[in-house]
Amino acid sequence: MAAKLFELGCLSSGQAAELCDMPRVDFLRSLGSIGVSMIQTDIDDLREKLSRE
Repeated sequence: MAAKLFELGCLSSGQAAELCDMPRVDFLRSLGSIGVSMIQTDIDDLREKLSRE
């Protein structure tokens, strides 16, 4: 549940890790095994950030 809330942007990685009672780094490392990206940004946000550089 915490991973899904993180994926949806409802929780930060720190909040989700706390909900799982695990260190943030361990939470982020575990995301790949369930098919959730640890990088939460959409293509429009990425394009905007890149255009500023």
